[in-house]
Amino acid sequence: MKLKALSFRQPWAALILEGRKTLDLRTWATHYRGRLAIYASLEVEKEACQAHRVDIAQLTTGALIGIVDLVDVIPLDEAAYNARQAEHLGGRRFRPGLYGWVLTNPRPLDPPQVVKGRLNLFDVDVQLPSVESQKPNVTSQPTSTNFQPFDKASTSSAHRLRAGPLILRQAQNNAFNLQPSTEFELRVLPETGNGYRLEFTQKLAESVPDQPFLYQQPTIKTRVSVELGGYALRAIADQVIETLRQNGYKATDLSAARRPPFVLSEESGVRLGLIFLTVKPISKMKRIEAISQGVRQMTAEELYYWYSKCTGGPAAERAQKALRILLSAE
Repeated sequence: MKLKALSFRQPWAALILEGRKTLDLRTWATHYRGRLAIYASLEVEKEACQAHRVDIAQLTTGALIGIVDLVDVIPLDEAAYNARQAEHLGGRRFRPGLYGWVLTNPRPLDPPQVVKGRLNLFDVDVQLPSVESQKPNVTSQPTSTNFQPFDKASTSSAHRLRAGPLILRQAQNNAFNLQPSTEFELRVLPETGNGYRLEFTQKLAESVPDQPFLYQQPTIKTRVSVELGGYALRAIADQVIETLRQNGYKATDLSAARRPPFVLSEESGVRLGLIFLTVKPISKMKRIEAISQGVRQMTAEELYYWYSKCTGGPAAERAQKALRILLSAE
C-alpha cells in the first residue's frame, strides 16, 4: 500500500511507536491527515537516548519501523509548548513558529522495511498486515484539537531490528541491487602551502533513458556544490570533524593531501551542507558561530525542511538569507 512517510531521528521514532511521544515538533504545517509511515533515519541522538533511557543497540535505523495516524497539526505558542512538554518531550527552549503534529494509534512494522529516506513528506510502498490494510484511512480534513489521549502502546524488542546504520545500508543495497540515488560528499581542495578548502556536494544519480546495457552506470548530476575555506572553515572546524567521525572517519584523515572524497550519510550531509550554504557569505565570526550552532541544534524535521528550502528553486537564496537572520539575530 502506498502511504505518506516522514523521517525521524532516533530515539524519537522509537519513542513515538512506544506511545511516549505523541506530539511532534516541526517548523512547518501540512493539510495532510491520515496514516503516516515512520522512517527512522540513520543518525542517532546519543544524549536523547540517555535522557529517555533508550538502548541504542536495540534501535532500528535506515528503515520504516511503524505506522501512526496524523490527526491534527496545531500552532504552538510558548505557553502551549511548556504545557505539553510531556507529549513532545522537547528539551530545548521554545522557538517561535513551531507546530505540533498530533500522532495517535502507533503500531510497529514487523519486520522493519528498509527504504531510502527523503525530505519532508514522501511516498512509500508499505507491506501492511491484512487487518491494517483494511482499516479506513483518517479523513484528510482538519480535525478538532479537542482529542483524548490514547493508550500508550509498548514495542517489544522483537519488533526492533538489531542492526546498526552500516548493516542496514548494506542490506538496502544488497536487497535491491541499487546504488543510492543521492550521494553527499566532502572533498579536499588543496591550496598553496599546506592550506586547503573544502567542497561540499550533493550528487543525484539519474538512470540513462532507455538503458541499453545493464552494466552502464547512471548519469550523475550535481545538485548542490559549495566551497568553504579560510576563517569561515576554521570557525566550523569542530562540526566538520564531528561529521567525519559520525561517518566512520578519523580527524587525522582530513589533510591537504587527501584525494578521495569523504562520503557522508544523508542526514549528516544535509546538516553540514546547510551550514556551508548559510555561513559562506558571512564575514563576522560571531555570526558564523551562531549560525553553525543553530543548525547543529535543529531537529531532523527542521533540518530537512530548511535544506529543501535553501537548495530548491529560485527562492533558495531568499531562504538562505532568512535562515541567517533567524539563527544569528541580525
